[in-house]
Amino acid sequence: LEATNNREKFTREAPHDMSALAASVGAPRRASYPRRRTRACLVEPARASAETRAAGGSTEKKGKVFLIGAGPGGVDHVTVRALRLLRACDVVVHDDLGASDAALLDETPPSADRVHVGKRGGDARSWTQADIDNLLVSLCAEGKIVARLKGGCPSVFSRARSEMDALRRDGFSYELVPGVSSALAAPLRAGFPLTDVAVGKHFVVCSAHDPASIDFAAFADVDTCVFLMAGRSVDAICEGLARGAGKDGSTRVAVVRDACGLNEAVWRGTIDSIQSAIPKSEKLSPCVVVVGGVCALGDGYDDMMNGDGEATLGRDVEPGSVAVSEDPESDLDLDLANLDLANLDSDETAAGTVVESLRRMVQDRDARIKELEEELLVSKRAARMLRGRK
Repeated sequence: LEATNNREKFTREAPHDMSALAASVGAPRRASYPRRRTRACLVEPARASAETRAAGGSTEKKGKVFLIGAGPGGVDHVTVRALRLLRACDVVVHDDLGASDAALLDETPPSADRVHVGKRGGDARSWTQADIDNLLVSLCAEGKIVARLKGGCPSVFSRARSEMDALRRDGFSYELVPGVSSALAAPLRAGFPLTDVAVGKHFVVCSAHDPASIDFAAFADVDTCVFLMAGRSVDAICEGLARGAGKDGSTRVAVVRDACGLNEAVWRGTIDSIQSAIPKSEKLSPCVVVVGGVCALGDGYDDMMNGDGEATLGRDVEPGSVAVSEDPESDLDLDLANLDLANLDSDETAAGTVVESLRRMVQDRDARIKELEEELLVSKRAARMLRGRK
């Protein structure tokens, strides 16, 4: 409401002379809007509820688990919903591969506990799925709000069913929160869509953890085949598709390692040539293998991304300053606090530039006010949900 009133007041009282306009736009921006305000509003109710239960208050409310998709990696690739829940949890139980990103875990409240339950093949110290199930039940019994952070999306090879069954069996509630699966992200990082009206009308997603168990013959008429957990199985996949599915040796292949991660790399080839395209010294895990005609749509993407002169995101603008040009030869920053407007009367071009810049700032501020209004509305709904209200 306050944001709406401020916007209406600004529109009603907008000055018409240049000096007043500069002051009205520039000065308020120096105060800025606290972007993390929603975190405080959202975290406190959930934490207070847990503390009340721990102190012997009402025991009617039980804990709850949110099975959250962390996406392929990095805080930039999680949903807004996931961030809101992370900022409100009492405990975060996280996997490897996208769910252990430091920046992402730092979104949790300082008081939140972190439990790493990542599995490592052959490592006796790894958590078993039964251990994870029991942990979630125990945390719920303590009245905790638990963010169960899973790499990718809970709907794809995440063993979500085991945890769902354990929670349901003990009478605890849970919610599934979608994330971006690497099956969807990897093709985009390699520069092509997963489907195409001409060469990719359907696709199948398969785990390559145990290639010997795959019925490759079932993929014979599938346009695009996507294999997850394929770091050690590229050769077996290509051989299985050629022999079992009858795929031609010239069928295109893309191997994407650590999509959206720090060690991201892409290798391109065909069923016959992809093995020789990947250096033997390269460690591929975590890896997604895409086989099909859509892979050819990414040809030239690497050169475009690495070329000179590509467009980049605009640089951040400090409060009270507007960048009116991205041309290094004619770059101009307008310091609205110290802007000399007296000399603009004789220079219509410069005056027009200033007016346009100020107009953009007004639009940006209106957009930010609207964004804050939407964040406040969603935060209130999330807070009510976390407190168990309808």
